[in-house]
Amino acid sequence: MSLNPKYEEFLKHDFDSMFSLGVDKIRAIYAQMMNGEKEKSAKVDSIEDRTVKTSIRDTLIRIYRPKGEDVNPVVIWMHGGGFVLGDIEHGDATCRELCSRVGCTVISIEYGLCPPYKFPQPENECYEVVRWIYQNAKELKIDPNRICVAGDSAGGTLAAVIPHLSRDRKEFPLVYQVLVYGCFDWNNMGKRKSRIENGEGYRLTSYSHEWHNFHHLKDRSEGLDPMCSPLLSKNFNDLPPALIITAEYDLLRDESIDYAKALTDAGVPAYLKNYEGAIHGFLSFRQLDLDEAKDAMTLMCDKIQQAFNK
Repeated sequence: MSLNPKYEEFLKHDFDSMFSLGVDKIRAIYAQMMNGEKEKSAKVDSIEDRTVKTSIRDTLIRIYRPKGEDVNPVVIWMHGGGFVLGDIEHGDATCRELCSRVGCTVISIEYGLCPPYKFPQPENECYEVVRWIYQNAKELKIDPNRICVAGDSAGGTLAAVIPHLSRDRKEFPLVYQVLVYGCFDWNNMGKRKSRIENGEGYRLTSYSHEWHNFHHLKDRSEGLDPMCSPLLSKNFNDLPPALIITAEYDLLRDESIDYAKALTDAGVPAYLKNYEGAIHGFLSFRQLDLDEAKDAMTLMCDKIQQAFNK
């Protein structure tokens, strides 16, 4: 399918040129570009910011609660930005929508960005926050047996890594995972077609991906660690069911497809949705009023609700 014409004006920007400005300036530009207008976001009953002590740092979390005093299931959201960009505001609209439509608590994690927090610090930090949420379920009024991890882009990577760790460490259960155009093989060991086809012209380019890689990893060899690249894991058994979302014009498309296959080959239910005509990051481009973003949000809500109701 041809590229959705709504992206044409957006893609006239030379996104790669931003990377010469330095991390701080790029973060400011990215925040302005990605943060939606809150007055157009879904309404929730309450929002609370808290800090969780982890071995990495004091981590900010944001708790979105629906109406009512019931004990709720919880979606734990991790934002995108290639581990270098993004913040808790980046995923605000998505978290509000999930909270409102699913009728669950949503907790967003503002993990430490690299630099200075390089691999495996963001991965360990998010794992520890999820563990803390599980251990403090009673105070948080959440059901510890109905936890879903979710995220987009780098957040999708984190949401894929945590189920592997939770399975192996046996510290908390997960009922579902939502992986939205994540990177599952940072060194592209599979030499996938989408890395070549979509390496230029669709916002996330080969150049920008390498820029993020450079900041995320101390050495390229770390990209071979399954904790960084979960597609390189040797064990996909006993992981929670998954929703995997990707986009036709995303250089990461094929590794999402491969990740879904690795799960299903291991007997793990995985629902894969490849949005034709879409590019990486489409869920957050609220200013473009994309049908694919609306459909993806509905799909996420439906699949999470089904998992919570089992």
